[in-house]
Amino acid sequence: MSRVSGTGALPADRDVTGPADVLDMTWAMASEHGAMLMSSGGTTGEPKLTFVPYHQAIDRLLEEWRPLARGDVLLNLFNAGRLWASHYYMHRLAERSHCTVVPHGPIAPQEAGPWLRTFARVGVNAVAGTPTGLADFARGVLDTATSLPITTVIWMAEPWNPSDVDLVREAFPQARFWGNYGSVETYVIATNTPDCDLATLHLMPDQLVEPDDGGALLTRTGSGWTAPVMRYRLGDRLAPAECRCGRPDGLRVLGRADDAVKFHGATFGIGEVLDVVRQVRGVREAQLELAGTSDARVAVSAVTVKYVGTASGTLLEAALMRQFPRFRTVVRQHPQAIAIERVPRLHRVDRTNKVPAAVWVRATAG
Repeated sequence: MSRVSGTGALPADRDVTGPADVLDMTWAMASEHGAMLMSSGGTTGEPKLTFVPYHQAIDRLLEEWRPLARGDVLLNLFNAGRLWASHYYMHRLAERSHCTVVPHGPIAPQEAGPWLRTFARVGVNAVAGTPTGLADFARGVLDTATSLPITTVIWMAEPWNPSDVDLVREAFPQARFWGNYGSVETYVIATNTPDCDLATLHLMPDQLVEPDDGGALLTRTGSGWTAPVMRYRLGDRLAPAECRCGRPDGLRVLGRADDAVKFHGATFGIGEVLDVVRQVRGVREAQLELAGTSDARVAVSAVTVKYVGTASGTLLEAALMRQFPRFRTVVRQHPQAIAIERVPRLHRVDRTNKVPAAVWVRATAG
């Protein structure tokens, strides 16, 4: 069973499950076999806990997706500690692939220079990290005018933006990109290879996904996975997709299921606003700062579009007003409700080094 379709889905009367169900189930499993306590990235909400078995389902993964070969040396740029799983997942992948791993963690561009000679000396030829972290490292390599023979780039945890892809390819022109998709509750459910479109992933065997606007539902069969799941609600909206590689069971992540917010009577999706901003020439990356008076993260009173790049704020504002006429109405009534700000760097989640689409702040009284 491996498809992305509403057809053939489980009966609708089957209960939908969530993080609490996975935690209870994996906790019970851990009491008998042991496990690692891990947490979701917490990019958009409260981190979710899962007890992950030590094998991390790597043997099942390697049946379908094998980015590393015996003798490779992998530079691991994922953050260690604070219950985030990605760092330890990369170690297990390297171990089962008979590779050497360099457990460094994120490297800011200005930190790269002193390390590059060491990495070259020990034969680093593969690197793993979030797209944000990989772009930082690539920037550092380019700034030092140093070459590193990277042939494999492993990415996950967030989507690519075009400027970061270009940066990594410029720094490592021989690299082939390998990605995967999942969560700490499910571990990997879909993969991307160098033959794929960068935004298309393919379901692994034993997975069934039911697309749903409230968050796709995942069901898994078979053995060897980190946890059994039955109609588990993912946090993302997924849709079937074709891929240049020709493999079946392709999907695309359309965005978070919970990214709609109310703004002075109007409703908009965080992702759709960012899509418009990123299409403006001279914008490298963007993020929304949303101010509200409630912790519910549904209604906001002010929106600040923060961006990195050379575009003018006036150009960005014109694009938003043209694409979202309801914003013009809001601005007429509340002139300070929308702001545009160019920044040298977007906010990141310290624990994961990911750039969230939106940052929530408490609105000031008055």
